[in-house]
Amino acid sequence: MKRRNQRNKRGSPLVEEGLLLGISIVSLTVVLSIVVGLLSGVQNTFDLSFFNGQDFLDQLKQSLDQVLEFLRIV
Repeated sequence: MKRRNQRNKRGSPLVEEGLLLGISIVSLTVVLSIVVGLLSGVQNTFDLSFFNGQDFLDQLKQSLDQVLEFLRIV
């Protein structure tokens, strides 16, 4: 019986370290996925705001051209 208990005691730190290593890898993966998700959201928002701003400027230019044509300035 003593040999069996000694074997379990020797393997116990290895099992514990393996479990802790597994938990740390899972935690790191979760944190990295959250960071990547946030960065992709920021990128999408920036892309949408850039294109909306460009569309706004194009519409403003068209409106100004129409006003100038109406006033026969152009």
